[in-house]
Amino acid sequence: MSSKTPVAIDNQFRQHIESKYSPIPKDDEERLVDSLISLMEYGRDRRQSLTSFLEQVARLIFRFLAFDEIVIGLYDRKQDDFYHEVVFGFHSGITSEYKKVRYSHEDMVSQERFPFVKIGKLSEFSPVEGLPEEERKLFNRPFAGGLARGAVDEFHEGDYIDFWMTGPQNSIIGWIELAKTRNGKLPTRMNVRWVELIASICSSVVRQRWLHEDTLRRQGR
Repeated sequence: MSSKTPVAIDNQFRQHIESKYSPIPKDDEERLVDSLISLMEYGRDRRQSLTSFLEQVARLIFRFLAFDEIVIGLYDRKQDDFYHEVVFGFHSGITSEYKKVRYSHEDMVSQERFPFVKIGKLSEFSPVEGLPEEERKLFNRPFAGGLARGAVDEFHEGDYIDFWMTGPQNSIIGWIELAKTRNGKLPTRMNVRWVELIASICSSVVRQRWLHEDTLRRQGR
């Protein structure tokens, strides 16, 4: 073992490092990163329900990423279809309508039924122009799909973006659906990437919860 006396860290250098790398967030981007770390910790806590975790996801997206209407759906392993688990930012009548809707696997992937433009590895933009008639009731405001786009970066009522949660072999196990950007414009590329990261976190949490449920079922608990 070394018997050398430890060299003291220069106070001015220490203060510089502590100031430069303070754990206190200095802007919204750092606050978002902190919130994502907290979200992952929340997802690992099995005392919290999956629904509660997804509600936290919706609030995080609303707060930091400028979407006012957020729907999060999951695959129903018993019924072999898809449903809306969390509906955020809609009045109660619209929320109840969302809760009634179920989708088949074909609905989730059909370019003909829900035309889309791929905008990322996990995300697809679906413009209102291709929205099926039966989906037009799921709005807080009257349907505005007939309005011409005044600019290519406008985000219209009825436009939405799906961010996929994936399981084994890239199977769909859930999705985050975002609409109504706060400024009425298409989201930034960076905000799309942030939500893709959030969707990946959700995928991991959902898969771990399902594995835990399966383990308990095998144990007869």
